[in-house]
Amino acid sequence: MIGGNIEIYFMFTILGIVFYNSLSDSKSLKILGLNEKWFWAIGYAAFCVFIECLLNIGRHLVWEYSFWNLNFKGILLIFLIGYFHFFCAAILVINLKSIKNKLITIGGIYALSISMNIIGLGILGWAY
Repeated sequence: MIGGNIEIYFMFTILGIVFYNSLSDSKSLKILGLNEKWFWAIGYAAFCVFIECLLNIGRHLVWEYSFWNLNFKGILLIFLIGYFHFFCAAILVINLKSIKNKLITIGGIYALSISMNIIGLGILGWAY
């Protein structure tokens, strides 16, 4: 997988489960004035950015792009592009009413990811 590493695999596999199990059954619960889903989405995305920054400082995770660095703009990009959208997608799926729609949405996300890897690895020849 393009851009895959152990941090990415663990962060998105385990944290998705943790995020889902952090949510209550209440649809109206608020934490610090925010709906709890958005509170936890912001909190966990910030936690992920913190971990990624620590890994980068310790030279265990190298950022290849000049805009992906340890300044405010870089950290904001990591927050928004790197992690927050993951939780937004999770909230979207959680809020869907039927299992059929949830499966279609998840299947679409996987299909997009697989097709982008096929394009990147197979067609464009990008590799590690």
